[in-house]
Amino acid sequence: MTKADSRSLPTDLFAHTSAPSGSSPNGEELLSDDKATKKQGRRHSRRQFLGQAGGATAGVLAVSAIGLEPLIGSRRSAALAVEVSPFVNDRNDRANDAEQIRNQAAAAEEVLGQPAHPTNGDEELYPNRIGNFHKTLPHNSIGEVDPAAYNQFLAALASGTFTAFENVPRHPGGTGELANPLGGLAFNMEGPDSPAVITPPAFLPPPIASRKFAAQAVELYWQAYLRDVPFTDYETNPVVAQACADLTRFGADYIGPKVGGVVTPQVLFRYDFPGSTVGPMVSQFLYRTFFYDGIEVIPRMRVRQPVINWNPDGTFTFDPFGRDFLTAFSEWLNHQNGVALGNANVFDVNDTRRFIRNVRDIGHLASSDTIQTSYYRAALTGLGPADLGNPYTNSTRQGGFATFGLGHLNNLIGSVHKGERHTWYHKWFVHRYPRPDGGLGLVDNHLQSRANYPLHPDLLNSPVLPLIAGYNQHLNQVRFGSSEASFLLPLELPGGSPNHPSAPAGHAVTAGACVTILKAWFRENTVINNPVQPNRDGTALVPFTGAQLTVGGELNKLAHNMSAGRDMSGVHWRVADDLTGLFQGEAVAIRLLTEAKATYPEPNATFTLTKFDGTTITI
Repeated sequence: MTKADSRSLPTDLFAHTSAPSGSSPNGEELLSDDKATKKQGRRHSRRQFLGQAGGATAGVLAVSAIGLEPLIGSRRSAALAVEVSPFVNDRNDRANDAEQIRNQAAAAEEVLGQPAHPTNGDEELYPNRIGNFHKTLPHNSIGEVDPAAYNQFLAALASGTFTAFENVPRHPGGTGELANPLGGLAFNMEGPDSPAVITPPAFLPPPIASRKFAAQAVELYWQAYLRDVPFTDYETNPVVAQACADLTRFGADYIGPKVGGVVTPQVLFRYDFPGSTVGPMVSQFLYRTFFYDGIEVIPRMRVRQPVINWNPDGTFTFDPFGRDFLTAFSEWLNHQNGVALGNANVFDVNDTRRFIRNVRDIGHLASSDTIQTSYYRAALTGLGPADLGNPYTNSTRQGGFATFGLGHLNNLIGSVHKGERHTWYHKWFVHRYPRPDGGLGLVDNHLQSRANYPLHPDLLNSPVLPLIAGYNQHLNQVRFGSSEASFLLPLELPGGSPNHPSAPAGHAVTAGACVTILKAWFRENTVINNPVQPNRDGTALVPFTGAQLTVGGELNKLAHNMSAGRDMSGVHWRVADDLTGLFQGEAVAIRLLTEAKATYPEPNATFTLTKFDGTTITI
């Protein structure tokens, strides 16, 4: 996707309806005549009365409001404090203002309405549900779901009760649990309601027969095959060049960055967000040392053992200790049935800590974080000066903390967990999109002649598939003593993929929301000093001397790393999961900031940020 393409993407993710009765056109609540009159009367009569009272009378009233003892200096009063605030003499004003702010937020939420959510139509098109998620349900011998069980699953979604999900059939012998299907039905007390955010039409989950599905599937296969290629080798490795050429042939159906219409090693596997294709693939904030509670943290990771040891010229040897998973059909089928795999992690046999140096390492990081931790970590590294809209930017006498300081920022980042509820609503109640291991099991079934599925020829004829067959055959031989050469997607994670539908990706929604908060908080055009990149084996960082890097661009890369990292492990898709999730998370964060702004006492406080589509907004 070119820059021009990305700028034209629809990013208004809230449904718009006419303002409800009792609301202004901008969504603010209009008080009823009776309520407004009473409120105005309360304020007017109280202030008028105090203003008309004589000095002595007003003094008595003030004393009665705060008590006599602080004024007369008794021994008992020495232990008491005098409350001094703008509303101490009129507490109703404060309570009324708080009510008004909450009412206005609720009225704006009502304006959003509850939109209808389009789907890709696969669930209706295929009676055997091959285009949908159904892990842990009963399946036949080739992994197709039992129709009656799937219908009961749909009935549970329609009822939305805890008991209904408890009664969803499970495959005999399976122990897998459905991951929190009710999570998307929780109400939010701030920000939009979970169903109020829409899927951008450009990122609707591609149907399994489409060329867009083929493009995102082929990318996943290449990411798996190239997991262990060091970033330093991308310009010299001919297999990387082959991946670029394969993705280029999909044209506009591959929604990824291109240079002159061509996927190049520099932009391979990246997003076309401002700054995301400049410099190293990994964000500088993931290479910086930071302090957590005074503890120095140097971001060298305990990494997984590679499956392939690559040479810079593209030749390689298989590593005898490296492992990926779900490469044998029996293991894949067990996973679809919810049977625990029992695989162990296989970490670097030399126990060497490394900086992120390849796709496998990014995937490992994205499977090791805890919701918002990477964004707290970025803030702890220091992102430079605050946004110019921060009211304390030019103050010489005051600083922020509970508002417009670190405490405030931490609170905002912590608030975006509510975005997971939007994620869960769309996963379970809208798309029910298959995980990549499930969706690409269709490829193996088709090519192994177990079934005949309507997959696009550009997927079935991709040059990556013979490479994947050899890759899987090696793993099946060392793990199971089998010569099976499958076309299944090799997963990095020993436990496979989670037991909830794919689209959108929770990591992507969180990344979109948290990065949007950080971009609103800091000056995006601040230049990164002394940028670095890993050496070939990730044992050290070396200077990066290329194009200038900025805070905004590196935050966009952070969003890429923490969402695409899940693709790199094999558990999510680019279009259906990452791009949808990032734009949804961005919309949720903008709404949270908009609501929060109404609560601040500081004058002229604003947030300015550049959205993922390149447009700049001020809240």
